Amino acid sequence: MKLNIRYSHRAMYEEIALLEYIVRNFGQEKAKEVFTSIESTLALIAENPEMYRISNRRQGLRKCAFSKKTSIYYRIKDDHLEIVSFRANRKNPKKFKI
Repeated sequence: MKLNIRYSHRAMYEEIALLEYIVRNFGQEKAKEVFTSIESTLALIAENPEMYRISNRRQGLRKCAFSKKTSIYYRIKDDHLEIVSFRANRKNPKKFKI
């Protein structure tokens, strides 16, 4: 069963910040490519929410290594998928507060 996707406020902010960074540094076309890739990845997760492992650091969160530089953290709810965070992989995991 495909779950509906909902974004936390944090995830919305982080996705926008990520795409703005890409536009500034790599151009509009690259940002469109990344956005399309994010949407495709989220559609796959919605179809099979347990396809990525549970995070070692946060109970109930799953981590999708979206790219070498970014991970998507999400939570499976009863009737939807909650996107919690788009996080740079280079950041200190001990400072990851949710």
